[in-house]
Amino acid sequence: MVPKEAFPTPARRRAYWSCQVGGWSCYTAVNIVVAGLFQPPTPAIVLSNVLLGTLGLGLTHAYRSFIRRRRWLQRPLPQVVPRVLLASLALAAVLTATMGGIAALASGPATPAGFRTGIAFVMLFNLSATMLLWSLVYIGLHYFWSYREAEVARWRLAAVLKELELETLRTQLNPHFLFNSLNSVRALIAEDPVRAQEVVTRLAGLLRYTLQAGARTTVSLEEELHVVRSYLALEAVRLEARLRYTIEVEAAAWPVPVPPLLVQTLVENGIKHGVARRPGGGCLRITARRDGERLSLRVENTGHLDAGATAGVGLRNTRERLRLLYGEAATLRLAPGGPEVVVAEVALPATIPATQPAAGP
Repeated sequence: MVPKEAFPTPARRRAYWSCQVGGWSCYTAVNIVVAGLFQPPTPAIVLSNVLLGTLGLGLTHAYRSFIRRRRWLQRPLPQVVPRVLLASLALAAVLTATMGGIAALASGPATPAGFRTGIAFVMLFNLSATMLLWSLVYIGLHYFWSYREAEVARWRLAAVLKELELETLRTQLNPHFLFNSLNSVRALIAEDPVRAQEVVTRLAGLLRYTLQAGARTTVSLEEELHVVRSYLALEAVRLEARLRYTIEVEAAAWPVPVPPLLVQTLVENGIKHGVARRPGGGCLRITARRDGERLSLRVENTGHLDAGATAGVGLRNTRERLRLLYGEAATLRLAPGGPEVVVAEVALPATIPATQPAAGP
């Protein structure tokens, strides 16, 4: 996700203009008061300071637009610091030259050149400090708002992960599911003890992974698919020959980080709303490939696209988690893939963006 600007909302725009007008008004008033300590304030002194404050407001607003166009606030802080220092000096030089030119036109050649040069250096120093202070306040507010937004995103991600964890337990490990699994184990104990042990092991691993999913932001695709295989093996005990599945993954896609239970949710949705509803069962196919910096995941299942498949809590939570982690860079699409075929397709970056929250609280 691209970092937000310092004041993107109407409330923050109002705060920006309040700070701009209030700050430069105070700056103008202080300058007039300080000048009055050395000589009685004249209309010329008042007017020149008002002009200086007005120019400062306009110039810093243009500077803000420049910062946003050049995307300084999206750069690492070590790259921002030297740019801010040079920009502050350049802005001070522009203001000093402008005010010096206006003063020269107003006073004519009567003022000694040496005195004008001394005043220019003092003004350049003072304005450089002022512009640097303005930059620090503006950028500091940006990072403050960004930090607050990241904190909110972390909490929202944690809430979504917890909801997903509980929903997975409710839908996948409900009493009916557990009854079927345990009933299968009971039947296998006498017929095939070795396979019964394997089913118990897979069920325990699936429980453990589901309970730990809320504490992790991402897992490798290899780890996710290892658990998906356990889930499919458990469902195969229940559905027997009605469930047929294949998994095809490119070698480059195995280490790519994905949100935990991402593929699991899509597979569960495909079996629940597709394969399990058909008397003759159906096929489920998982494919994954990496294309440069993008990962493409597809889960195809036999069935028809209905409202239950598209409006489930699992898919809604999955979309929200993808949005929180990747912003607009990740998509989840559920659509018909042919006659009696439904395709769930996820496209996401092969790495977690560095600007995103790395974990929930």
